[in-house]
Amino acid sequence: MEIKNIMVPTDFSQTSQTALDYGVALARRLRARLTLLHVLEPQTIPDITTDIDIDKFDKGRRESALHELGALLAPEDEDDLNLELVLKSGNPRKEIPLAVEEQHADLVVMGTQGRGRLGRLILGSTAEALLRKLHVPVLTVSHVTSPRDIKRILFATDLSDSSRACFGFVLEAARTLHADIVAMHAMGGPALTSGELGFEVQPEELALQEAHRRLEGLMAEGRRHGVTVQTCVADGPAAEQILKAAAETPADLILLTIESKGFFERALLGTTAEHVVREAAVPVLSVPVHVETPESIPRIR
Repeated sequence: MEIKNIMVPTDFSQTSQTALDYGVALARRLRARLTLLHVLEPQTIPDITTDIDIDKFDKGRRESALHELGALLAPEDEDDLNLELVLKSGNPRKEIPLAVEEQHADLVVMGTQGRGRLGRLILGSTAEALLRKLHVPVLTVSHVTSPRDIKRILFATDLSDSSRACFGFVLEAARTLHADIVAMHAMGGPALTSGELGFEVQPEELALQEAHRRLEGLMAEGRRHGVTVQTCVADGPAAEQILKAAAETPADLILLTIESKGFFERALLGTTAEHVVREAAVPVLSVPVHVETPESIPRIR
């Protein structure tokens, strides 16, 4: 699957604007369409009793929102981008996935701390909920003030087969962005001691040897594709070690794989992913994996 359409949901907050800046940069780099989406949430209408007044009120809200959407980009940006504006009404958690399907979006870019006009949290908990629902990669920005060139990607892997399958996506992203990869694994997580990886529970030393062996396999594959891959094994809670590695590397992007059922809920990329998304000082790209074969991984061209 090629990334031809990048969708940026916005609540007009500063965090949403930063997400949009990343969306614009990626749309240019990947020569993709840029779709801006805003979801009008239900609002109490005081002292209005007639249907005509309600219709006028709703029409006014929609016109105002469309105007704000159109004003998010500078005229020069609109001229050289394939841009589409989409306005929906309802609950963002429901409407954003519907819009992703209707617009055939291949990548969603969104903020995680935005607050709407009434101070209500819209793209905070919503972004985390969408990580579990969307079937396309999601790029989230939290403690980021402006876009940066992506020269180093931190690939946090639990070394499972699904995470290994996603490495094809990581390699293509690195080639497209002309970036290096740091593949890291946190020994403090449950993956290597729970039997989830398909081998028996092992003493710590044997588990460490197995982690290095699997990471060396990623290095070898990187060499075959002309991509520099470094490796890192950390000891400690997964989320803490991922954030630490991103700061020390330093990384310009954190890439995680997530699964929608079972293992996703229990191990590395369940609560760990949510913690990393909330706290990371760089964007986080969460790539869903549903079938453990390389052919199921979206391809960046």
